[in-house]
Amino acid sequence: MNENLKNIVDWWILREKKLSKDNLDPFVRFFIYYMCLDAYMVSESEADSDTQKIDWLKNSDNSLKQLFIDKEFDTSDLQGLMQYPRIEDMRPNHRGEYKELKDTSDFSQVVDFIYQIRCNLFHGQKSPVNGKDLTLVDLSGRFLGNWIRWAHLKM
Repeated sequence: MNENLKNIVDWWILREKKLSKDNLDPFVRFFIYYMCLDAYMVSESEADSDTQKIDWLKNSDNSLKQLFIDKEFDTSDLQGLMQYPRIEDMRPNHRGEYKELKDTSDFSQVVDFIYQIRCNLFHGQKSPVNGKDLTLVDLSGRFLGNWIRWAHLKM
């Protein structure tokens, strides 16, 4: 991890810790840790598009993927996501298309599932007053936080 990226991630982790003391909104937690993940993917892959970054994350030998495989950090929030094992792509021309999470140890499934939550959230299709949306974002954000904080310590 380059020094600039390390400093940026340091700042976001500290910001999340400070905000958590005030009962951090799960949507804000998700935003913070997805930004850290995205910054890592951009820095390491040098990819321009989300598709390229996600493909790199899933298909290359990289430290984030290896940390997931090693399971040295708390991944229990992924089990909670299994209560909603299908996420619909909420873009207008993609209704009826789903990402599924059948195996929480399958890195590609986990990445695709969380990325779909991210897409739906970032494009205005997740509501903080919808119980299912709140649960999906909360559990995903907690998982991302555990993963990113652990990666930050190990890299």
